[in-house]
Amino acid sequence: MIKIALCDDEARFLKLEMKYLEEYFTNKGMSYSVECFSSGEELLENKVLIEMADLIILDVEMKGIDGISVAKSIRQQNDKVNIAFLSAHMNYSTDGYHVRAVRFILKTMDDLKDYLFECLDCVMTNMDLFDKEITMDFSIGKRTLKIKDIVYLKTTGNYTTFVLSNDSKETYIMRQTLKKLTEVMKPFDFIAVSSNETVNLRHITSVTRYLVTLDNGEQITVSQKKYSDVCRAHTLYRGRNA
Repeated sequence: MIKIALCDDEARFLKLEMKYLEEYFTNKGMSYSVECFSSGEELLENKVLIEMADLIILDVEMKGIDGISVAKSIRQQNDKVNIAFLSAHMNYSTDGYHVRAVRFILKTMDDLKDYLFECLDCVMTNMDLFDKEITMDFSIGKRTLKIKDIVYLKTTGNYTTFVLSNDSKETYIMRQTLKKLTEVMKPFDFIAVSSNETVNLRHITSVTRYLVTLDNGEQITVSQKKYSDVCRAHTLYRGRNA
């Protein structure tokens, strides 16, 4: 479960941010928890949450202690937590470097959703998500799968099959297009290798000319159009996880 702390002293934006968080994680089929605070002082009192949170989103301009100062205090307790700032003015971005902010989210009615979603994609990509789970509605009913157990997805028309690395006797088929599911799984380091398959980069052992070899011994053809993207993604993934 992704744990999020959200701190904003504007009630209308706080409500909107919560709505977008619910939309994002519902679309991803992921569980999450969010605790909301209307002041930096209130958040800083919750030392347990600061220690356990995966992401803390702070409004920069708040009454009382401002978001930048809150972030500096948080860093004294938790040096690893992801911190993102909310602001209608991007000129604060240089201050964020001192606390290693992952993103500045533009706080306007028109831009908030896109910036927030992009921030969440970034955070989840950088987290160790292979210990995470995802719950989806398959033809056999709702099932919860570990991300690390999903080797690849393959399409049959409007249906997509999840191929797993474990010895489950169940068949995981979903009435959903591969294109849509590829977008859902992208933050978990999945990449489309063709119009028919999307592969978990964790399970790729090598990429040769228009072919990926998986750790289960299977080989899947890479389309010419996607070959350079697959090579680049595989190289970057191996570099991050060397």
